[in-house]
Amino acid sequence: MLTREEVSTHASRDSCWVIINNAAYNVTNFIDAHPGGAAIILKYAGSDATAAFEPVHASDTLEKYLTSEQCLGPVEALAATASNSNTNGWASSTSVVVPAGRRAPRLSSMISISDFTSAAQNILPPTSFAFLSTGAEDNQALEWNRRSWQAVRLRPRVLRPIAQLDMKRTILGAKFKLPLIICPAGGAKLCHPEGDVLLTEAAGDNGILHCVCNNAGRSQVDIAAARREGQVLFWQIYAMKNLKLTEAEINRAVEMGFGGVALTVDAIWAGKREGDLRARLKEEEEEAAGEADTEDEEAFRREPAVRRPPVYADFTFESAIRWLRSITNLPIAIKGIQCWEDAAVCMQFGVHPWLSNHGGRQLDGAPSSVETLIDIRTHCPEVLQRCEVIVDGGVTRGSDVVKALALGARAVGVGRGFLYSMVFGRRGVNQAVQILKHEIETTMALLGVQTLDELGPQHVGPQICHVSSCTHLLQVDIRALAGVSARL
Repeated sequence: MLTREEVSTHASRDSCWVIINNAAYNVTNFIDAHPGGAAIILKYAGSDATAAFEPVHASDTLEKYLTSEQCLGPVEALAATASNSNTNGWASSTSVVVPAGRRAPRLSSMISISDFTSAAQNILPPTSFAFLSTGAEDNQALEWNRRSWQAVRLRPRVLRPIAQLDMKRTILGAKFKLPLIICPAGGAKLCHPEGDVLLTEAAGDNGILHCVCNNAGRSQVDIAAARREGQVLFWQIYAMKNLKLTEAEINRAVEMGFGGVALTVDAIWAGKREGDLRARLKEEEEEAAGEADTEDEEAFRREPAVRRPPVYADFTFESAIRWLRSITNLPIAIKGIQCWEDAAVCMQFGVHPWLSNHGGRQLDGAPSSVETLIDIRTHCPEVLQRCEVIVDGGVTRGSDVVKALALGARAVGVGRGFLYSMVFGRRGVNQAVQILKHEIETTMALLGVQTLDELGPQHVGPQICHVSSCTHLLQVDIRALAGVSARL
């Protein structure tokens, strides 16, 4: 058995060993291939990297990227203490742990999705919350995502009997109880050690779709095993530079019974997420107190804290879809569509447009999904007839979901809201779903509709709405949209 002193002598780029879960690994030849960059490995060279590794990596990461020869064997364990017996600070799957001096919020006090945001900010380490919450550059796209839903007004019809509300929805061939999707999002283990397993369990509890991120902190096997009987999951992918790895990943998903594939296409270059970077730089400054400044003049180029492997950047629509179709016949959604022209191309190739600007994390100033949805209705309404359009971004209310469905979306994704609710464990995610369900029910009843299929552009107002101090104006011409609806 290796000692920690032996490992500590291998603390350079020329000979780099790290300890993860009381086992030593020689990562010398992996430093420059690490998807998260070399700096984080070298920071822990010769020492225990478990606390940095566990919150963001799946259980099969080491065997996926390292050879058996690079696993050097067990290392003597440290004496168990309260601080190192649980690297994430969680005592159980439902407990809430907050920093000393702060008051733990109560799940019963969460009455809206925004309440979970406040709770997560109170509970999570600053760098974790910064990674999850930040957008690109000045956060304009991030903020406009939310405000643009507020800019859309509703047109209630009264004296409409409401006997019973039906919110069931078929999404890309699979039946669900609600038109909601838990969006693929990296960093779920920053919120709870069970990560995407917990999200899958909650999706099964509530009869909604979980589209699992391929950058999940849990393995495909773990996530697939968490499904209820008959539960359908979709698998999201980034096409990695080594396409063979992605092909193997898709094939495993097919073998495990995943019901669809979402190819994310808006992240061939990492967005500049300054809030995330500032939080990490502040932490580094505090750790290096009293030490000389490293004068890192390239710090502004750093990528997000939770990173993905380099992606394949040479695809066109035609080659990407031909490649996917050579692997699977499952339904395919193209995630990251931000203009009606690309939605029309999706229709041309028989795939489904997922309208998204990556939660405002890629291109600041990108359009919100509701803007793109309205553009599709205006310029290429045939897309709404021939494709199932999914939207996400800034959705915090059940009324946002109803607005999207009225404008022609088939389903609506929520990312951060469900991630933040994970700080309360599975019960928290379940409550977040039920909050949205209750708000969808309330909105439908007050609009005078009993089923989702009754929703249409006639339920959306024609006003131009000035939202907060934002200079954007969002106009929904109900007469034009109603005319389009009639033609469809």
